[in-house]
Amino acid sequence: MHADANFWLLMAGTLAVGWGITSYRNEKRRQRRHRRRARYLEGVRFLLDDKPDRALEAFLTIAELDDETVDTHFALGSLYRRRGEVDRAIRVHQHIYDKASLDDSHRDAALTELARDYFRAGLYDRAEKLFQQLAEEGRDRALALQYLVRIYEMQREWAQAAEAHDRLRAVGVPEQPAAIAHYYCEMAEAAIAEGDYERALDHLKSAGTEQNEFGRAGILRGDVARKQGDPVLAVQLYRRVVRRDFHLLAVVLPRLADAARQAGVPQQFDATLEELIRLGAGNHAEIAYAAIVSGYYDDPVILDCVREMLTIDSDLRDMTAAFLPAGAEPSREQLRAIAGALRNVVLRHARYKCSQCGLDSSTFLWHCPGCHSWDTLRGVAALEFLPRAALPRSPGL
Repeated sequence: MHADANFWLLMAGTLAVGWGITSYRNEKRRQRRHRRRARYLEGVRFLLDDKPDRALEAFLTIAELDDETVDTHFALGSLYRRRGEVDRAIRVHQHIYDKASLDDSHRDAALTELARDYFRAGLYDRAEKLFQQLAEEGRDRALALQYLVRIYEMQREWAQAAEAHDRLRAVGVPEQPAAIAHYYCEMAEAAIAEGDYERALDHLKSAGTEQNEFGRAGILRGDVARKQGDPVLAVQLYRRVVRRDFHLLAVVLPRLADAARQAGVPQQFDATLEELIRLGAGNHAEIAYAAIVSGYYDDPVILDCVREMLTIDSDLRDMTAAFLPAGAEPSREQLRAIAGALRNVVLRHARYKCSQCGLDSSTFLWHCPGCHSWDTLRGVAALEFLPRAALPRSPGL
């Protein structure tokens, strides 16, 4: 009986101590949550008062991160990055990543955000290193590879960009053969500049494997043919390009004229333009405009196209008529002078516009610097390159 009483007294004491320890720990946790909440509210107040430095310090002094607080940290880091305060975004995301108590998904997300911060800051070497790690073992390998493509394009590392695209295919991202074909064309241009024509042809062959009947590759093959002393082949290649991709006429026109002259078949140049008109690939005004843009308009067929353009566009027709006797037609010399004057006007305005993002450019570019799309710049409409006077707006509009 006495032993049983002692046993129950001991048990009661143990339970009391355990309850006390548990209560103490719960109270400590409650106090920590309270302090953490207070620090968060303090940080929010600093943000609302436009004191980002003090807000950042308040958030970073929170020692523990749980599911609720880590989401707030991610939101804060994204906010800083959108505002261009990348240094603060880096500190936030590094703070998250350094917390060993977080699960792997949160650490992976923190590493991704940190890589994006470095990319936004222009620290491409650091961003590349992190995205390479994420491409190997991250949860969103496609996103990491897409960023690597962007980095390699900006750094003109075309072989690595092509490899990253191949890896994107492996993770199920839709193929972009045109982009890869352009990478090989970029490498071919570099080889041509170095005089390594065999290596250039190898790259162009790879481009053709990615994208059949590729206009840029055809132009470069023509360039190689001319440099290797085969202007007849160059003429054939250039003609094939403009028949298939009329929008490249301004790029091809001077090349085609030079190759036809070198081959001793200048009539092939005129025949190509007449064929384009006959097949409906382009009208007289479009050919004239392409010639004016390219700077090559000293050709009878092109001058006839310039004459036709003057009759189509009412503004150009009226301006031309103002300098000619009544009812007179401009001579070939006058047409050359008009084409030269129009070229001076064209050179002062955007001659190309991206069909994807609308970016204007005064020069032809294969790669749009605005939206990073390939082969999307097109010449402005032939009859819209002269600025039109704006109509007066009604006061009510």
